[in-house]
Amino acid sequence: MRAGSSYFGRSLVLACVALLVLSGCKRSTEDDMRSVLSEWVPLGDTIGFAASRGCAVGLFDLIDGRIASRMRVATSAQEAAIILRGRDAVAIDDIGLTPDAAIWALIQADRTAGLTMRMAGLEARACMDGQMQGAFAAALVNPRAVLMVGQGPRILALMDVDAGILIAAMGAK
Repeated sequence: MRAGSSYFGRSLVLACVALLVLSGCKRSTEDDMRSVLSEWVPLGDTIGFAASRGCAVGLFDLIDGRIASRMRVATSAQEAAIILRGRDAVAIDDIGLTPDAAIWALIQADRTAGLTMRMAGLEARACMDGQMQGAFAAALVNPRAVLMVGQGPRILALMDVDAGILIAAMGAK
């Protein structure tokens, strides 16, 4: 009887460890991502969410295109780089730049911050389904879309008011 209960005890411990390991495999949860993003913009329903160990992507309806008052807004990549050095999240709202061009300008202004955000977008492609890829690609080249970046949880988000969506990406780190 002792051998059986010892086997059962070890099996239970291994099962608990496996659950802990599996729960730690996702980069983020939908609730965690929504919690951060809802401080940036008014979110509606979740259209799609996917996460794995190396990435997380969320596609959300926008209630409207307002940026929350607690979100810092920069009108240039240089201004955004200064804000990011202070560890604050920032929206780059430069009508002359697409979000893709804003990322490149951010790389020029602060190589580390810019490359971190670019990598977040690239690494997150592994989690994107076709709908997410399409929304991300369209928002990247829309000059009316706004690039949002956060250093705390390293999130790159694109607010495409024309499409009524916000797509957020997180890479491996």
